Amino acid sequence: MNGYRSKPAFAAAQWRHLFVLGTLLCFGAMRDADADTWVPYLQEWLGPDGTRMGASIAVDGDASGAKFVYVGAPNESYNSLAEAGAVYVWVPSGQGVQYVATLFAATPQAGAHFGASLAARNGNIVVGAPDYNDVGGVGAGAGYVQFFFNSGADPLSIVSKGARSGNGGNFGRAVALDADFAVISSVNAGNGDGCIFTFHYDLPMNKWVPFPANDVACGSGGEKSGASVAIRQTSSTTFLAVAGAPAATQGANALAGAAHVYFPNNGALLEIGTLAAQDPAPALLDAFGTSVGIDANYIYVGATGRDNGAGRTGSVTIFKPAFIIGYDYVAEYYPLAPATIGGHCGASLNVDPVAPGGFILGCPDSDTVYFDGEGTARVYRPFEFLGQPVWIESLLTFGTQPHGADALGSSVDIHGYQAFAGAPKAHVPGQTNDGAFKEFVHDKLFQDGFGG
Repeated sequence: MNGYRSKPAFAAAQWRHLFVLGTLLCFGAMRDADADTWVPYLQEWLGPDGTRMGASIAVDGDASGAKFVYVGAPNESYNSLAEAGAVYVWVPSGQGVQYVATLFAATPQAGAHFGASLAARNGNIVVGAPDYNDVGGVGAGAGYVQFFFNSGADPLSIVSKGARSGNGGNFGRAVALDADFAVISSVNAGNGDGCIFTFHYDLPMNKWVPFPANDVACGSGGEKSGASVAIRQTSSTTFLAVAGAPAATQGANALAGAAHVYFPNNGALLEIGTLAAQDPAPALLDAFGTSVGIDANYIYVGATGRDNGAGRTGSVTIFKPAFIIGYDYVAEYYPLAPATIGGHCGASLNVDPVAPGGFILGCPDSDTVYFDGEGTARVYRPFEFLGQPVWIESLLTFGTQPHGADALGSSVDIHGYQAFAGAPKAHVPGQTNDGAFKEFVHDKLFQDGFGG
């Protein structure tokens, strides 16, 4: 199988004894609403020196739980090709995960950074290599993605479903999947305007093909459309795609950001909504659209520069479909304590395919009560109060273990009561940017009585 290797290619596992802080949240009259407690498994794996394992992460599973965990290591070497990139494959095993395979690009290339972006759903996998140089095309920064399929069979079988190189603009900088549809960005296309491209898996042809026929939608004004992407299949032939544009100007406010929503219509991508920060209004350097997510009920937009009144902690804003057309603002959430100015909350975001309305947010430069710049992740779960949805935040950290500034939360994903966060700056003494990831699980002692 092209691009597949079944032997370990990284440093031995390192075991650390950690715990996670539980956070009690209060919302005015809702003093009895407690945050869920999430605890990290004891197990931890570190990548080889400099590989930045955990720069991307994706979880695939079903209603019973996570089945596979894919972790990108974009600076991994392949033979003599420095920073060609790789994706490690893990399966749940006891209290933790077990390594089973490594994926490489079908056409590995030094400096391509295969694994810089990653998505997985229903057995489908897409991996981006945004710095791939297409010598036969436009040259440096063309970008590249490769599709795989994991049948879930035993023994493990992961097969390539084809690859595509871009036409410049770092194709593959951001990727997303849902069922039989995918969205891929070229964030630097058009001198930084940014573009997204959408694809459909054609079963008779057994490959991914552009869909609709005119499958590209581009931003304007150097807004970096496609810096983040999300997609949700709505029927066998339709979907909603979201493209974050964090460099968009709003009024006189540069880099305030925006997010665009698209729908396939008459053979092209039709923009059906443009989202912006609401309360307060868009401001300079908000970077609204740094991350995006979508589920059946809501669209979520991360903004790493949003100001909570004390400083730029970052935030997530939630929208719902309007009664007739467009999207209505629901709420904006800033991280609770320890909320760090400059913590970049909203740098990463993923929705929960199991629990409707649930999502996870990454804050990779946040301080904790123990260490500066360690990074955190935040899980949000909705409940109804006086007929309105309200989200409760739970804090995920390394706890007391002296990780330092590891950028936990640079990548995040969640599947029911299993959450994962990448820390691409984690390292052992004498090395740098080995990278790591941590699995957190919901503490069932609090699940149906004391909290949540």
